[in-house]
Amino acid sequence: MLAVAHQDFESTTHISTYDLLSGTHIYSHHVSEERTVAPIWTHDECLRFVTVKPGSITIWEVGFTSTLALTKVKSLPTPDDIGDVGTALFLPNLSRLAFIHQGEVLIWDARDSKLLLKFSCTNCHEPMSFSSDGRFFTCQANNQETHLWKESSAGYTPHQRVTSCIDEDMGVYNTIEHTRALLSPNGESIIASGNYGIQLWHTADPTTPPSSVPTKPLMLAKFLLEFSPDGSVAATARSWDNMVTILDLESSSPRLIIDTGMSIWGLKVAGNTIAVVSEGSIVTWNLPAGGHDLGVRANIDDSVRTTTFDHPEPSPEQSHSAAISPRFNYIVTTRWGDEDKLDRLDVYDASIGICLTSTFPTLGHIPWITRDGREVWLPTVGEGWKIVKDRKSNIGLRNLPSNVRPSGGYRWESPHGHEVTDDGWIFNSRKERLMWLPHNWRAHEDRTWSGRFLGLSNLELREPVIMELGE
Repeated sequence: MLAVAHQDFESTTHISTYDLLSGTHIYSHHVSEERTVAPIWTHDECLRFVTVKPGSITIWEVGFTSTLALTKVKSLPTPDDIGDVGTALFLPNLSRLAFIHQGEVLIWDARDSKLLLKFSCTNCHEPMSFSSDGRFFTCQANNQETHLWKESSAGYTPHQRVTSCIDEDMGVYNTIEHTRALLSPNGESIIASGNYGIQLWHTADPTTPPSSVPTKPLMLAKFLLEFSPDGSVAATARSWDNMVTILDLESSSPRLIIDTGMSIWGLKVAGNTIAVVSEGSIVTWNLPAGGHDLGVRANIDDSVRTTTFDHPEPSPEQSHSAAISPRFNYIVTTRWGDEDKLDRLDVYDASIGICLTSTFPTLGHIPWITRDGREVWLPTVGEGWKIVKDRKSNIGLRNLPSNVRPSGGYRWESPHGHEVTDDGWIFNSRKERLMWLPHNWRAHEDRTWSGRFLGLSNLELREPVIMELGE
């Protein structure tokens, strides 16, 4: 079941319930109060939510499938001007309401009808956050500064103030969001996240310096996501960034994290080897033996081999991507974006770095080599070539007709009979629904299948998503 709070064109609030299996609407409950306050939550077999109007808040209850009228569980007094509040957070188990109003952060104890916190903050914004037991509360005073309060007999008293060192460059594509800080449910940690980093603070020790995981990309680009042929690991990196993570799919933990120190064009993992294509070279690392050591870190000094390409460096105005054949014998690179030069596709011998052949595609894009290593495709534009050899073992590319599909299918097609429909449902081989994909996960070129594993990535995601689907 799914419950949704929404307003109609007359600003009347409704709570609607839906059956997810059949996709049908069950019932809509009209709410007489002024507006709802997040979140909606479940209580036994019932649905509960809160509405607010000047002078009071009301807790409501109704069954998920009930067509009966809403039941009023409890009505609690609040400050008279709460109806004009811009944002609010309700903590159900302690009946506390936190809200920002006219430059002040306030926490109202709705059970005992008293104010627990009043804090002047001209630049406060979401998110506000309670720990599950209500003992800690956080709110951000600006993009970098987060205030933490702790419960005491006098209400909520200042406990800690932390400053994020995550550098948010507001000029990249004009889409960078503010850093967001949230309390962990047990109240022991504050996690601040932004486009360029994640930081962790411990609430028990205000003097503990923040630990940081740098995630700053050169630009907002798609993630590269490659599964090993045996399906045991996945390798991922953001295009043109320098960090590679190899995920152990059995333990769901990082097995190896590599700071390559280079702009990544493409990558591949097979057996105990991870190969990265970068600025005019291919560099390889060995995975930790045995698969038991997780979270091992490496850099360029730990690499086992570097092969330099013989082709001249592309102009810096061009974008670059690369693909490695399954047997590590060919590397295909593409370049595009320079208005003065044609888009270009090059095929290299991976062992010695010699350019074997080149062509000029209609549009440059991220290349892909089929599972049998015999074809090169630009999947998003549907342009493909067959890798051919003559009697002297010279390599060439033969254009494939536009109506021909890649041998073995595209990488976004499941080899085990799974299917993703246009409306976002994933079916198994028996045509049974397994799950529904959100809208921003539906572009087929952003999907990668490997057996029962489905990888998803696009510009809107902070990191790729890997799901294991059962039958």
